[in-house]
Amino acid sequence: MTSLGPAPSSLPLRPLLLSLWLWVGGVSPSHQHFHPHSIKIPGDITLGGLFPIHARGPHGVNCGELKKEKGIHRMEAMLYALDQINGDEDLLPNITLGARILDTCSRDTYALEQSLTFVQALIQKDTSDIRCSNGEPPLIRKPERVVGVIGASASSVSIMVANILRLFEIPQVSYASTAPELSDNNRYDFFSRVVPPDSYQAQAMLDIVKAMGWNYVSTLASEGNYGESGVEAFMQISREA
Repeated sequence: MTSLGPAPSSLPLRPLLLSLWLWVGGVSPSHQHFHPHSIKIPGDITLGGLFPIHARGPHGVNCGELKKEKGIHRMEAMLYALDQINGDEDLLPNITLGARILDTCSRDTYALEQSLTFVQALIQKDTSDIRCSNGEPPLIRKPERVVGVIGASASSVSIMVANILRLFEIPQVSYASTAPELSDNNRYDFFSRVVPPDSYQAQAMLDIVKAMGWNYVSTLASEGNYGESGVEAFMQISREA
């Protein structure tokens, strides 16, 4: 994993981050499993971050091209927020927020594998029987504990990750996942988001249809939770109208 030290502001960090992701994106697929896309910023309290820095890779490759607006820009927004909080002595006096940021590569299964990093510190390992060649007990560096996770972007990724984080009671806040099923507090009790669910979009579409006096419409949806669930919600409220 690659680590970066804290920076006084997010602006000087941009060239470093972009160079890092460009370099990691060029690593061969055989090495990606052992060197997952990760950035660590030290702090007293560590927040996790999940961002689609790369698109899906072609032909079985995990990661593809860089996603600037929906990936790097959103990651920079989180880093900027951390800088602002750490720079304000009245918000968290004598406490510094750190981060462990992971690349989901816009793939739910890859994001699930990555997110296991967030729960490593909560999994107890018995090392009492492990000894070095000289008979001394090993010095094991414990992973940092993540108190909460920011992400993910795609609903399918957030759903996959939420099923793991809830087992360890780690709060998760998404900035872009809009699937209606994520509103189920019984199933996703440690998940929250700062965007409205797709059901509001479906209601807006129905309002337009009614305002225009249309009695026949065609729907076209993208594959996945966002498109397919959106069409289902639109059809359901249309029948009830």
